[in-house]
Amino acid sequence: MDAILPAAGSAERMSGIPKFLLPVADDYKSLLENHIENLSQYCEKIYLSTKPELVPIINSLNFDLKNIEVIEVQTKTMSETVLETLTYSSSDSFMMIMPDTYFLDGNPYRDLNKNPEVAELACWEIRDNQRGKLGEVEFDSSGDIANIVDKKIDNGFQYAWGALTFSKKLIPFIDNKDPHIGYAIKNALKKKQIINAIKINGKYFDCGTPSEYVELLEEVLLNK
Repeated sequence: MDAILPAAGSAERMSGIPKFLLPVADDYKSLLENHIENLSQYCEKIYLSTKPELVPIINSLNFDLKNIEVIEVQTKTMSETVLETLTYSSSDSFMMIMPDTYFLDGNPYRDLNKNPEVAELACWEIRDNQRGKLGEVEFDSSGDIANIVDKKIDNGFQYAWGALTFSKKLIPFIDNKDPHIGYAIKNALKKKQIINAIKINGKYFDCGTPSEYVELLEEVLLNK
């Protein structure tokens, strides 16, 4: 299994600051470094796709790992970034993590199915302050995904997804015009594909907004 870290966004909500470089530890370890440290334990290769202007910054982090490949992309959507990154890999299965996220007291890197039939989503209980910011999911009677709704503030589902593994069977459902890969899951569901899910303990943080990043810092640094 290979890992995909799509880090080619514009970071408009953070005034252009690369969100994945935000520190999450006393030693200034960044969100990106935290993911790479964890992914290296479970994935054969890590593909980090980013804009050309960010490559020198990423290289300056001096990752002491031979299984990381930094890919320069000029893409308009996360879906387009993922599709381009997939052309570099010969793997049959993939783990995708958003580099500006953080998982507290849970381990989706370990627990996600490494060989999903189509895809498996890691899901967390959504907090009230995350409503309208995440992709929410509904489960069927078997515990698989029955429905997925993106950033709808009054949706009311109990869980949101925040990471996934997928096989090549998901690729036909990825449209490079769609904002992110969650739309591929929705497309697959419409075609009656079974999308598995696991519920992860702990909390999921999307650090794309200052308020949620501050909440994360309070949890991991101030409340130790």
